Amino acid sequence: MGNFREKARRFYEKNQALCSKLNRSQKFYYFGFIFGLLAAFWYVTPFSELFLSVFIAAGLLLTCGVASDILIVYKKVWETNIGKGLILVIYAAATNFAYALSSQIVNEIVTFESSKLIYSINLVAVMLLPLFVLAFTYLVFAVIFIFGQFYMLIIAHAEQLKTDECLKHIVPEEIENYAFRTFLVRFFVFPSVFGFYWSIGGHAMPAYGDFVENTTKAFIYNLEAKKFSRCELSKGQKVIEVNDKEIVVVEKLSGGYLFSPQICSPTLKPNKKLNKDAEKDSAPVS
Repeated sequence: MGNFREKARRFYEKNQALCSKLNRSQKFYYFGFIFGLLAAFWYVTPFSELFLSVFIAAGLLLTCGVASDILIVYKKVWETNIGKGLILVIYAAATNFAYALSSQIVNEIVTFESSKLIYSINLVAVMLLPLFVLAFTYLVFAVIFIFGQFYMLIIAHAEQLKTDECLKHIVPEEIENYAFRTFLVRFFVFPSVFGFYWSIGGHAMPAYGDFVENTTKAFIYNLEAKKFSRCELSKGQKVIEVNDKEIVVVEKLSGGYLFSPQICSPTLKPNKKLNKDAEKDSAPVS
């Protein structure tokens, strides 16, 4: 029993010494790898019901490792003028795409002219913008990952390159410990994590699309369409005015919302008797 405690103490001390040499991302990878081994162990034992929980924990730790690397790269890029400009251009493009697509979505919902539904277009753009930012970020960092692997190989041999007069300027001053091993871990973890979440996003997109559509319809009916109008409306109907003659009538039905383009029929009708009296009064006296 004492021998086992001694081995456990030595293992703990070695683990503490190892962790002190790792940066934030490496620690996530390290513990994610340990949890992955535990998940595999529980999977082949009679206690296999623990496998899923430990496997999810391993996946979250590896995801945190990837996110940590992305934040480090993001910080490094943002600190340069060219990188800052590139990021701003990417986010501006994402915003422009989000607003263009939101206008199309609102138009398809209303099935008529929808340029006056500014608040609804802004709402859809807000709901779509995170998707575009994530998609653009995903593409950028996928490219960075591909080319970054070659840079990580350089870092793995940085100690030898530091003395080279030609290459020493491209080697960073601060080098992470166990660079080559970490490079191998990243080489497998990055595609796995990105592929996993890309697959989840592919399955979740239809449901999110329905959510955006239903939320937009409810927003238009409850907040942007008007209850009172100069045009004739039935009970429960609301109106979106397109111009002086055309309107879109919105109705809430049991299965959702109905948008019907119509010609405006004014509620205020001209009084024929008053018009005739006005014509008599204005007639010249002979």
